[in-house]
Amino acid sequence: MQLPKAERATVPCDYMTTECSASTDGSSVEIVGSRPGSPQVDDQPSRGDDDSSTPPDAEPQPPAPPPVDDCRPTDPTSCAVQPDTPVAPGIPQPTLADVARFAPASVPLIDEPDGVGVVGMPMNFVVDARAHDAAGTLFDLPVSVRFTPASVLFVHGDGTSRVADGGGASWAALGLAQFSATPTSHAYAARGTYTASAVIRYGAEVDFGTGWRPVPGLLEIPTTASDVQIFEVRTALVDKTCLENPGGPGC
Repeated sequence: MQLPKAERATVPCDYMTTECSASTDGSSVEIVGSRPGSPQVDDQPSRGDDDSSTPPDAEPQPPAPPPVDDCRPTDPTSCAVQPDTPVAPGIPQPTLADVARFAPASVPLIDEPDGVGVVGMPMNFVVDARAHDAAGTLFDLPVSVRFTPASVLFVHGDGTSRVADGGGASWAALGLAQFSATPTSHAYAARGTYTASAVIRYGAEVDFGTGWRPVPGLLEIPTTASDVQIFEVRTALVDKTCLENPGGPGC
C-alpha cells in the first residue's frame, strides 16, 4: 500500500489491537498500535525484535505469592505440617452375642399378695430391673459394658401378657392399698393355678476407652417363674363363722 510522505492512516490489525496507525517518509514505515485497556503510546519508534525489554517508566511488579498449603483431610500428605491428631483404633462393632457373657443374672419375679389372688382383683407383679455394669476383655482389649433396662415383658400364664417401661414397684412403695391396680398388675378371670414369669429387655453399650458405643438390638434375660393360685370368693349370709361352724356354707 502506498502512503503519502509523513501521512498517517488507520490500517487493520490483528485481534490483539483495537487501532493501528502507519506513517512513512518514503524510505521506511512506522506502525503504532494500542491494545484494549492499555495506554495510548503515539510516535514511539519501533524497537525491532527486542520485545522483552521493560519500558523505563513501567511500575515494578510485586513478587508472586507463596503456594497455598492445601491441607485436605482426604489427602494428608499434601499438608506441609502433619496434624498431631490421634488415629482411632480399628475396633470391630460388638454384637449382643459378644457382650452376652457380661449380662446381668436372672432375677426373681415377685407377686403380691404372695402367690395368692382373687378372681377379678388385681395381682401386683414386680421385677428388680436395674442398670448393670461389668468390665473385662473383648477383642483382646479392655472393655466396660453397661446394660440398661429398656422394657419388661410380663407373662401371666393365662394366655395374656403386658409390656411395661420398668419392673414396677410394690403396693407399699407406691402407697397403695392391697389389690390396687398398678402399671404391672393383672387380674385373672378364672380360678386356678398359673405360672407367671417376666423377661427383662436390656440395651447394651461398650466402652474401649474412646467413649460409649451402643450395641444394636436388645438382650432378653428371663426371670424366674412363680406359681400363683387364684381363688373365687363367694359370700353367704350365715349366723356363725367357719371357726364356729366349720361345716357351714362356704367353709
